Amino acid sequence: MINRRVLTMNILLRQPLPISEKVLTWGLLLLNGLLIALMLALAKTATSQGLPAASYAFWQTLIAGTLLLVFSGGQKKHFSRQLMPYFLVSGLTGIAIPNVIAFYLVTRLGAGFTGIMYALPPLFTFLLALTLRLEKLAWTRFAGLGMAVLACSWIVSQRHEEMGLVNPLWFGLGLLIPFMLSIGNIYRSIAWPKDAKPTTLAAGTLLTSALTLAVFARSTGTDLLPDLLDSNLFAILALQGGLTALTYLCAFELQKRSNPVFYSQLGVVAALFGLMIGALWFKESYSFGIWIGALFVVLGLKLGARRVENSWPQRS
Repeated sequence: MINRRVLTMNILLRQPLPISEKVLTWGLLLLNGLLIALMLALAKTATSQGLPAASYAFWQTLIAGTLLLVFSGGQKKHFSRQLMPYFLVSGLTGIAIPNVIAFYLVTRLGAGFTGIMYALPPLFTFLLALTLRLEKLAWTRFAGLGMAVLACSWIVSQRHEEMGLVNPLWFGLGLLIPFMLSIGNIYRSIAWPKDAKPTTLAAGTLLTSALTLAVFARSTGTDLLPDLLDSNLFAILALQGGLTALTYLCAFELQKRSNPVFYSQLGVVAALFGLMIGALWFKESYSFGIWIGALFVVLGLKLGARRVENSWPQRS
């Protein structure tokens, strides 16, 4: 009798526990947000040592794209001409154009204003999806997304005292960041190539973005391999490349399993993890009000995701 029970327990332990699609997708969102926050922390460490932001972004995407290309192995046959438009649009809207605008604005308006622009994609994506009739108007979701974005924007403004009155022209240019990101969020979902794997799409997007950033660096006279690089910065670049590869692999897996509006919440989730990393890594201290703002972000995300699981696509 005891042996039979032991045998039954062994069989049960060997069986993988089923994970619901909802739990898996929320897990990918949280993991992706954490990875993005870690990427930003590493970028802050490297650029504070004098490495130009454009050079850093180039090597980050080139290393990550190359790693994913090698990792794809037998999937290389999927890199066909038909995928080139997808790689180009995905790389430009999701990485290259927002990064180039951010590099331009951060030196003139500070990190606070730029950070708020990266918190706006959920609303932009939701409104664009409504316009294209990919979403139905749900006031609960709209209010939740609005709450999360406003709370996140307030947190960013409190953390960056250099924010002041912004010239309307700069503000208009800054709005291109969430606009391009929202276009990328929707495009990657509705134009997802049949039978394409997340690894393949992530690799192609990153390598296309690296090429675009190289052209941008060349046009602005930025050295892609500055003389100031030392072994410490090389180690950071290598670590960032691996981290970026994992981040975009998770991002495309999340895009495959969810819809554009749910996916667009990545920036807000990353901002929350950024608070935690700032406190633990950079020893930053925050007021009680900022943590209250973080609570409103969480509540807003919860409201914004209500019933969204029913519209998640099922791709092979």
